[in-house]
Amino acid sequence: MSSGRPQPGSRSDGPRRFGRRWLALKLLRIVRAGAGRRAVPLGIVRAVRRVGSGTNPLTPPAHGRSAKRLRTRPLATLLKGTELGRWSPGPRSIDELVEMVRELRPETVLELGSGTTTIVLAWAVRDALGPGARPRIVSVEQDPEHAAATTERLVAAGLDQGVTVITARLVDQEVEGRRTSCYALPGDLAEALEGRLADLVFIDGPAGPPGIRFGTLPLVQPFVRVGATFVLDDALRDGELEVARQWAALPYASVLGVRLIEHGLLIGRVGTA
Repeated sequence: MSSGRPQPGSRSDGPRRFGRRWLALKLLRIVRAGAGRRAVPLGIVRAVRRVGSGTNPLTPPAHGRSAKRLRTRPLATLLKGTELGRWSPGPRSIDELVEMVRELRPETVLELGSGTTTIVLAWAVRDALGPGARPRIVSVEQDPEHAAATTERLVAAGLDQGVTVITARLVDQEVEGRRTSCYALPGDLAEALEGRLADLVFIDGPAGPPGIRFGTLPLVQPFVRVGATFVLDDALRDGELEVARQWAALPYASVLGVRLIEHGLLIGRVGTA
């Protein structure tokens, strides 16, 4: 006998799901308007996500955008013809990353997942530090062909000096007591960094199923300066929200919140264990 309640997947369940999604998106817009450039605490973002339970309302569709939308004109010219926002961060996220580099002035950057952001970081760090600086940028990439293509783009842009793209395949391993798939970091990573510790870590890889990026921060933590900033792209996706929750429980990671730009940028700092 039917209880009279709408069952999941029934016709009446559809409007309810739509209503939850609409409410979650409206709440997100309100929070975004009040936050500006400030990072919204992770607990608030996760609470908004729970409002839309059963749906995935927080991540907007991945639409390609022209580099012409970038605020920084020299960078827009450098990336002319590059599609942003589909496989790489969108224009607003890249603008935000450039602003962060200008504020932090990092001399050593470690990136997980190479591509357009490698070009952006190479340009932005040089622009922020000025002539005479010797920045070091190392990008870890799972796909050898993609790594080679990124290196070619760096050379073509004249930004390859001081930048190294390293290939690291994905392997199943235990990280912080969890079985996960993540980069098998090469033994010469410290050499590639020239013995330095990273001031900024940008995480936009590896590509894979939800939660695959959990291992990145614990694995690179020995190569990162205490107090360094880390940034995780796609932070509004369910997998990344769960990764952020898990990172927040680590003794050496402080999650500051999510900047509600495009697919979301999680901001945090690395501390001592």
